[in-house]
Amino acid sequence: MLLRLAQVLEQLDLALEHLSKGDANNARFGLMLTDNALELSLHRLAQEESQRHRRYNWMKSETYPHRRALEAALGQDFSPKLKFAELSGRLTEEEAGTIRICHLFRNETYHVGVRHEEILPEVSRFYFKVACDVLERLSPLGLGWSSGQKIPERAKKYFAEREKGGVPAKFGDYEAACRQMAEQAGHDPASLAETLANHMANVINDVDVAVNRRGKLTP
Repeated sequence: MLLRLAQVLEQLDLALEHLSKGDANNARFGLMLTDNALELSLHRLAQEESQRHRRYNWMKSETYPHRRALEAALGQDFSPKLKFAELSGRLTEEEAGTIRICHLFRNETYHVGVRHEEILPEVSRFYFKVACDVLERLSPLGLGWSSGQKIPERAKKYFAEREKGGVPAKFGDYEAACRQMAEQAGHDPASLAETLANHMANVINDVDVAVNRRGKLTP
């Protein structure tokens, strides 16, 4: 379990490094890493809930109110994972809606090829802040660790030094790391609002120009 947390911190730390550079290309990488770290954690949440029900086989699955949502969350699609986290009380409705929008934005900048250079840095920092706030609350109850496991180099700085041969972390290290990186991301709500407003104004202006040009060409 601790290794999974360390892997999440590894991705967040790399995302933060890209975001700190401030340009659109690095923001795109930061956005993808942030989204991936969040998706993996949401999937882990569904896996843990599924394992809990299998462990207590006396509990009939029909009595579990979110059984179908849980089954869907164990698949490959992102949206059911998000929905299950919301149903299970781990996300607020507002957080779920924000993450859904940012995930679609990530897909546009990566899969579809829509670039959004002018707003990528601000949106990526905002998504990173939201993701860190959510991931802080998705920490497990235990810190399972095997002596054969190894903490990723990027994650080591977020864990307290422990005695040799012991668990290389203590409770609270992961949550503190999420808070620390959220603060370092530099998200500014006022700057985000201004950037989005300017972007929308430009979009409206471009559409107006295109409509007027088309009207002049129409016989």
